[in-house]
Amino acid sequence: VMCNGNEIMSAESSAVLNTVVGAVLGFAAAVFAEPLRHWLYRPKLKLEFGDDPGCRARTPEQAQLPGPRPTQSIHDADYIRIKVTNTKPSIAKNCRAYLVTVEKADSSGEFKPTIYGDSIPLSWACRGAQAYDPLDLPRGVVQFVDVISTRSVSPDFKPEIKPIPFRYIDLFQQQGKFRLTVQVSGENVKPVFIKIIFVWSGVWDKYQASLG
Repeated sequence: VMCNGNEIMSAESSAVLNTVVGAVLGFAAAVFAEPLRHWLYRPKLKLEFGDDPGCRARTPEQAQLPGPRPTQSIHDADYIRIKVTNTKPSIAKNCRAYLVTVEKADSSGEFKPTIYGDSIPLSWACRGAQAYDPLDLPRGVVQFVDVISTRSVSPDFKPEIKPIPFRYIDLFQQQGKFRLTVQVSGENVKPVFIKIIFVWSGVWDKYQASLG
């Protein structure tokens, strides 16, 4: 049985095409497999706020009161905190939390921008001297970020930022309904945001806090 020239050329073309396609697919797999794996398994942060006891933590504190004869004061404090969890297998490295906006409700209840115009780090809870340092988050290990604290010895609330610029002191001595936006970011991690509504009347244990 004899094949004509066209059939021979078609078979050869198909073989060449299959070889080229295979080479291209192999190259693509080699080039994109690792980035795809990183994309699928890269860390992902989840932020929560609610009735979890960790989100509203009461604790005794000790502080030195100023005066002619400084004395040690033991008082109560409440910490309003958000829960941060990495839901993916890869470690979320060098994570930091920031207070990025502070809004205040006007007489109609509509939130308006305040003079706050920075992104200042918030503290990781229970980290001592490393509270404002970046933190690595393994999968499923819950960490908390301190957002606001109140104290039985003060009529003011305190955002847990560092530093607190002098120009914002008056803002945090005001009463009213505030909405604070927190951003948490890290290395190779998509930034995530959460809003907390905080109603402050000047009494340390009479505030209201809810998810915004």
